Amino acid sequence: MIRLVAEAWLAVQGCWRILTFKDGWEENFDTSMGGLWHSFSAAIFALPLVALILLSAWHGSGGERGYGLEDFLVYSLSWVIFPLAASLAVSILGLRGRWAAWVVLHNWSSILLFAVQAGIWTLFLAGLINLQLLGILVGLYGYLRILVHWRIAYIALGAPTITSAAAAAIPILAAKIMVILISLAMTPAIPDAL
Repeated sequence: MIRLVAEAWLAVQGCWRILTFKDGWEENFDTSMGGLWHSFSAAIFALPLVALILLSAWHGSGGERGYGLEDFLVYSLSWVIFPLAASLAVSILGLRGRWAAWVVLHNWSSILLFAVQAGIWTLFLAGLINLQLLGILVGLYGYLRILVHWRIAYIALGAPTITSAAAAAIPILAAKIMVILISLAMTPAIPDAL
């Protein structure tokens, strides 16, 4: 377990180096098949951040919205949807040999993205920002997330900038579709009018 924590720490540092345009990030990642499987442990490391986000959102809604099965499904399936959608993207681009690197970098960078969200929600929960500022920061986070996905795709795929942006859009779109489908499946049916 300690070895996995050390690998996660190095990978998060490598992601930070990628996102801040610094050299030397390559040595922080294992893109072998073992490294690919280890990168899915990022889901475990991100789980406390997700719990903090959901608890903060629940508190912010005054307990009106329940957070449970639907959110668990979205979180769990997102770790499956990305590799599948990324596989489609690299197949379209003819970059199949770069798929594992993309998944590894994406998985580890997810910890940083969840940390940003947790930070925003913690500020709200602590009463340091109001609901309006929370809305602005969450909106800005959406753009940050797209830029992070774009940068990770650019680095991992080694494709031109616009091609990387198009490739990054495929998993983002797949994730949005997944969220909509889960939401539709979890919404109770409207009873027929008499």
